[in-house]
Amino acid sequence: MVKITGSNYIGGQPANNGNSTYHSINPKTQKSSDISFFNATNQEIKKSVKGALDAFQKLQLYTRTDVASFLRNISVQIQILEDQLIQICSWETALTENRLINERNRTCNQIEMFASYIEKGDYVEAVIDKKEGNDKPDIRRMLIPLGPVLVFPASNFPFAFGVCGGDTISAFAAGCPVVVKAHPSHPQTSELFAHAINQAIKKTGFPKGMFSLIHETKPEMIKEMIMQPEFEAIGFTGSYHAGRMIYDLASSRRKPIPVFAEMGSINPVFITKKAIQKRAESLALMLVDSITLGVGQFCTKPGILFIPETANAFVSTIADNIKDKNMGVLLNKSISKNYIDCIQKTLKTKQVKLLAEDTEKLDEGIYDNTLFITNLATYKREKELQVEHFGPTAIIVTYKKLKDLIDLMPYLEGQLTGTIHFENSEISEIKPFIELLKHKVGRLIINGVPTGVEVCYAMQHGGPYPATTAVYSTSVGIYAIKRFLRPVAFQDMPNELLPTALQNKNQGNIMRVVNQEYTRKDVI
Repeated sequence: MVKITGSNYIGGQPANNGNSTYHSINPKTQKSSDISFFNATNQEIKKSVKGALDAFQKLQLYTRTDVASFLRNISVQIQILEDQLIQICSWETALTENRLINERNRTCNQIEMFASYIEKGDYVEAVIDKKEGNDKPDIRRMLIPLGPVLVFPASNFPFAFGVCGGDTISAFAAGCPVVVKAHPSHPQTSELFAHAINQAIKKTGFPKGMFSLIHETKPEMIKEMIMQPEFEAIGFTGSYHAGRMIYDLASSRRKPIPVFAEMGSINPVFITKKAIQKRAESLALMLVDSITLGVGQFCTKPGILFIPETANAFVSTIADNIKDKNMGVLLNKSISKNYIDCIQKTLKTKQVKLLAEDTEKLDEGIYDNTLFITNLATYKREKELQVEHFGPTAIIVTYKKLKDLIDLMPYLEGQLTGTIHFENSEISEIKPFIELLKHKVGRLIINGVPTGVEVCYAMQHGGPYPATTAVYSTSVGIYAIKRFLRPVAFQDMPNELLPTALQNKNQGNIMRVVNQEYTRKDVI
């Protein structure tokens, strides 16, 4: 059993020199934990960043095999935490133990995937244009680690997007030290994960500054963290407001740095008349399950359903199904307040009708599933309907014909996902719409639901602004590593001074582009 102290952990060492503290709160009972978590001082923040920079310099001597071993050891240490991790996180978040067990498995599988990927070595994308004669230089290019990374974890995925989540692990895999700003909704969980990483650092002999955990709830000190000049990138998962604030601060630095912020989405679902005629009941149940999954607190929750205006029976089926779903607890007071504000604003919007909800329970901490309906003209006009409602709610928007959805595209902002339900007989009719929708989303789903983000090589979890601040990146899947790598070219460099991946002999047997051809052969 790991003792939770409430300390910051700087290079593996506890630090609690500040006089400002906070507590985690049980969302079900609103009771505070007995453990005080110490907000970091300015000196502690600076020490964590200096340790990360020192570690980055030392990491140049470690191989990708060393890094893979370090990652796998983190996974082992997470598993050693066993029930303590699950039970404490469930207390802090109101997420079920079964949900957290599955999320822990996903987190460990993700770590293994990155370990296996970097062992192969192809991720450095080595490119060699060998000098031929005296008229052209010898140029060799590869990706190298960016430097120390600051990570802001999410509230809704305390494992997969937490201290040991995708941002931290992909940065580690790239060879970058990480400083994590613990999420105040689950600081006990964060400290347990910090323990796992620190144990892995000890077991593998990695530099102690490879990782630090910082507690901070004061806005001015969070700004102080972002402005630390040693950071080369920031990873963030959370609300639009917080993500944009971090992005603006990072852009205002003397040396601006990239912010890879995933800021949520309304994840529109478009449904044709024939799809409803073919599978109304199963489709309604699938959508309701997705809307209410995790009390509607998934960034990929389908928030807007575009349905033909003649599909009254289908709308009623959705409403009946959503009423039958159990009520749930939201993650924290801030999310609850924002959810109530969104619901109240939507209720006051003209030409928006409430189909399902017990509004009397809005202030009790346990929230009923909510369904609204409006028409396309109202949706276009009312900006409030076009923002994410983070919680167990969705809005049905009725349309007359497919051309109406094509005309909607200028009103649709960037999304993590877009989903279309149609029948094979409609392929030729739906194709022009798909061609437009793909420019608005990071992932386009056919006849499915956006929740359930598969952790695999091909996954794209990102999208055009405002879904993210970096449309070319993903925060899930193997290519999340590319956020924390940068290209560098070596011109006419002696072979002995080149990085191993670019030397004439292909010692790691990695895939390289040599004189415009993919090969694993040595350069002759």
